[in-house]
Amino acid sequence: MAPAPKFSLEEQEKLILFAAVAAIEKSNLLDFSMSSIAKSAGLSMGSVYKFVQCKEDLLIVLATKMYQEKHRVFSQVLALPLTTPERIIALSLLDFSKVQMFSFDDQLESIVNTRSIIKRCSQRWLDYMINCSRVCEDSFKVLLQTAVDTNELQSDVNDMEQINIGAWSLTVGYFQTVRLHHDRNSKQDNESQACIASLSTDNVHILNLQRFINTFNWRQKVSKEDLEKIVQQLTTSELR
Repeated sequence: MAPAPKFSLEEQEKLILFAAVAAIEKSNLLDFSMSSIAKSAGLSMGSVYKFVQCKEDLLIVLATKMYQEKHRVFSQVLALPLTTPERIIALSLLDFSKVQMFSFDDQLESIVNTRSIIKRCSQRWLDYMINCSRVCEDSFKVLLQTAVDTNELQSDVNDMEQINIGAWSLTVGYFQTVRLHHDRNSKQDNESQACIASLSTDNVHILNLQRFINTFNWRQKVSKEDLEKIVQQLTTSELR
């Protein structure tokens, strides 16, 4: 009879992911090796390959964990006692260190959405990541649909799609630009992290987002005083 495994499958998964994070932090998202992960986790290569089939799978699994953490925090923000447009803006006013899962979140999110990674990873793990990402998207769509159903937003499907795409584009576009600028000025790394952790109510992104949101037919538009209220709610909920 074969000896019982030293670790359960759940324990092995945790060991592998912990070792993967340590290996990536020691090198980078591209240069870590599967053998180093197996050695660090105290597992055989066979055990590692039962969990994932390649390095790309590991990146996808880590990205999935990252999306799950984002959804957890975003759900807290969307449940705050605020109006719907205020909640949308609150997603950009929270302290982003509260959302961070790994020290390399930004790079991970960029790399797992490239064609080369998607082409090489296992379909099982790709589907897993996509489903988790969709959960975040769906929660935002439900928020907008509820606003329409309660007449908080007097709109139609086209407006809902515009709010969804527009708010997403403004947010992603802003943070990608800021991160690129900060990466180019790596000597200011500590200051950069502090700047991006949480935005002020007079930050250009927040003001642009407020202007964009207020173009739609909300029962109550977002004022400057409302922005301060959002900050207070986030602070009270320890999200800022």
